[in-house]
Amino acid sequence: MIKNFSSLASSPLRKQALSLIEAAFQALEVEKVIKERVFLNRERQALAFSSVSGKEVELDLTKIGKIYLIGFGKGSLLAIASLKKTLSSLGEKIAQAIALDKERTLPLSQIRKLKIKFFQGSHPHPSLKNIRAAGFILKTLNQLKKDDLVIYFIGGGGSALLCASQEELRFSRLVFERLTKKGASIKEINTARKHLSLVKGGFLARYTYPATSVSLIVSDVCGNDFSIIASGPTVLDKTTKKDALRILKKYFSSEEIKKFSLASALKETPKNKKYFSKVKNLLLACNQDGILAMKEKAQSLGLKAKIISLTYQNEARKTFLSFLKKIKKGEVFLLAGETTVKIEGKGKGGRNQEAVLGAIAWAYQKKFDFHNLLVASFSSDGWDNTPVAGALADEKTLQLVFQRKINPFLFLKNNDSFHFFKKVGGHLKVRRQSFNVADLMMIIKGK
Repeated sequence: MIKNFSSLASSPLRKQALSLIEAAFQALEVEKVIKERVFLNRERQALAFSSVSGKEVELDLTKIGKIYLIGFGKGSLLAIASLKKTLSSLGEKIAQAIALDKERTLPLSQIRKLKIKFFQGSHPHPSLKNIRAAGFILKTLNQLKKDDLVIYFIGGGGSALLCASQEELRFSRLVFERLTKKGASIKEINTARKHLSLVKGGFLARYTYPATSVSLIVSDVCGNDFSIIASGPTVLDKTTKKDALRILKKYFSSEEIKKFSLASALKETPKNKKYFSKVKNLLLACNQDGILAMKEKAQSLGLKAKIISLTYQNEARKTFLSFLKKIKKGEVFLLAGETTVKIEGKGKGGRNQEAVLGAIAWAYQKKFDFHNLLVASFSSDGWDNTPVAGALADEKTLQLVFQRKINPFLFLKNNDSFHFFKKVGGHLKVRRQSFNVADLMMIIKGK
């Protein structure tokens, strides 16, 4: 899965670290997860789904009319293709397969062969392409009958990709850009998005009713809150317009709220529980899958692995500092979650690269000894706001910084982690075939 494994593995410590990272990507590979957690039992005429926790949902195929496969979010094309293959023996019972993804991750010939209606949308800012795709999905849902089944695949990035109108597009862009730059949490951002939309915050469940739906959800949100992931399109929303307005007032002035007509744009999400009576929401994959794979691999290499957190949140550049002073020889600290970046410069990069750059900057100031240490942070879907998954850094990286007279703080100030690692090496380049479960972070100290 790591395309530049060989060139990065220039020391035993790096090789160990890369083996752990490789294990995480393999555990999160889309087709592998679908095969492990979606089952078709022809003898029992049953369709079953298993979640991360082991919870299972089983449906009687004899009571199901047509089946619709609809995916949106990162990895949705691969997920819908995998579902189509898994359920191929059902033949014409599969009425439609739709995928709305950021990228076309399969050849056109394979998409046509599998009869998938594919839409390539834009992310993180929605566009007219996203609106056309959402329109097609809603038109499809209008055809549903009471005994039909919709299997939704919902992944990270779904909030931007599933955009139903030009009004939503305009307000979502405005709100997302402002809240992101101000360091708002994903809960705040998606709460605002839900109330500016007619497909998020449970609206999709309302359009699906009275048909049955199973949502296979991949979490890129700390704590795996279904109402926040992709802005909860099939989840009963507990927030209100007042909650959304309170968030907007935190990041916009009263004059701006009036100027942009933000208050009047807010909508109330569906609260009638009947729309959710035939909805099953299951956690298909999350960061736990990747972290446990890393832990198992570390132990097989004779290292003592500690899972520090699965819900880690902090400013990206501060991620590693406190942990670097605590780790002992032969230990691996594993973290998963989602850090934030306050955008103050005009550089290029993502939160994972900035987290690792932050560690280099502290080492540059000699706040800790980088000897026999390695840090890495990476996005599980292989995209860290740039065409790399993230970065790793060690003592060798620090030596290059001094040799080439590079000041990491200048890159940090300009939010230019991408070009920093272009100069010193350390970028993680991967085949993008894994689910987006946010970020995985690691510190390893050699024996």
